[in-house]
Amino acid sequence: MAKPRQKASGKWEIGLRHPSLPGGRKYFTFDTEGEAIKYSQQWKLMKDSGLALPRELLDGDNGFGNIRLTRVLGEWEQSGYAAPSQLITLSTLNREVGTIKLTDASYKWLQGYIQWLKVSKQLTPQSIRHRVQALGRAIDEYLRNHPTLVMQNPARLLPKGYSTYSDIDTKLAQADGGEAKTNVQRDRRLRPGEEEKIIMVLSGYERPDRTRGLQLAGGNALLTLFKLILGTGLRLKEAATLKRSQVDMESKVIRAQNSKQWRGKVSFRDVPMAPSVHAALQEYLSTRAMLPSAWLFPFMEEEDANGYRIVGKRLSFRFRIAFNYMEIHDLHEHDLRHEATCRWLEMRDASGNWIFRLEEVNRIMGWAPGSAMAHRYASFRAEDMAAKLWRASAGPGAAAGGA
Repeated sequence: MAKPRQKASGKWEIGLRHPSLPGGRKYFTFDTEGEAIKYSQQWKLMKDSGLALPRELLDGDNGFGNIRLTRVLGEWEQSGYAAPSQLITLSTLNREVGTIKLTDASYKWLQGYIQWLKVSKQLTPQSIRHRVQALGRAIDEYLRNHPTLVMQNPARLLPKGYSTYSDIDTKLAQADGGEAKTNVQRDRRLRPGEEEKIIMVLSGYERPDRTRGLQLAGGNALLTLFKLILGTGLRLKEAATLKRSQVDMESKVIRAQNSKQWRGKVSFRDVPMAPSVHAALQEYLSTRAMLPSAWLFPFMEEEDANGYRIVGKRLSFRFRIAFNYMEIHDLHEHDLRHEATCRWLEMRDASGNWIFRLEEVNRIMGWAPGSAMAHRYASFRAEDMAAKLWRASAGPGAAAGGA
């Protein structure tokens, strides 16, 4: 006998099987668990007795009229095609729209839902797109698996720019006591002197106006992690989960496991070490001995470190505390990856020629060939470009004329 499950709305849902039903199964919703169990028992007796199903269960909407979005979202989640990063969004969608019938999920309804996300929830356009894209993919998958259901996926009818706040959305949000949200693009690079300050505090420096310094768990591990990310552009997860065997000090190459992977696929990329990174790792390894299978950094073995999710939050918090301690404001750990990208792109040899091509930078950073991510991460400072202009204009001829 099928076992009922409680939905987010508090009602109880049970899925019952019968060969006469479209797809072989139909879902029913009840106010209490007892009602669901009682109906399931009656259904089993009817099925075991070989009785025909009532016509109202077979005709009309072909069994789809009572399908809720919670089932559609659940089937997408269990399909194996949903990205792991999408699971939280699916859970949120379940709470917000799970009780809506699939046949009621029209274009007009979706427009109202998006406006509610803007006015009442006041989400950024990116957050709105995450929800709509997850919903659209779930409905696509459900329609593919149930070809007898004829309906349009409303998420595929939305115009370009649907997630941005229109003038009406802005006025409604302001009338509700909020404001129109926009996507925030990070364009923060290290300013002169900030790298030195961070190295100081991660090396144990204590400010004279503070009663104590930072508690640096793992000794020089956080300092080395900072230098590694800044010098290579590794993502925080890629750097924090390195094993000793992935760091080849002789060939000066780090074999990093890509953290941006699809459906559980495991892939690696080789990242070259700059002399500064090699020196930092050499100094770090000289302070401890470890087997090839050991974690390079101790963070994954800390107390209550149950998986990377907790470790990642801890490390982001520790970097934020270190930045604030040295009064370095509005700097996030991920900004170090932006800084590293710019350094790879700006790197020149002794003759002044570019060292790496754009495709080589894409490979180092873990982006697909032809990706536009390098352009998004390239935060070239106006003062640096101005300095180049003035150096170019102050050539031999200009210098002689000035004399």
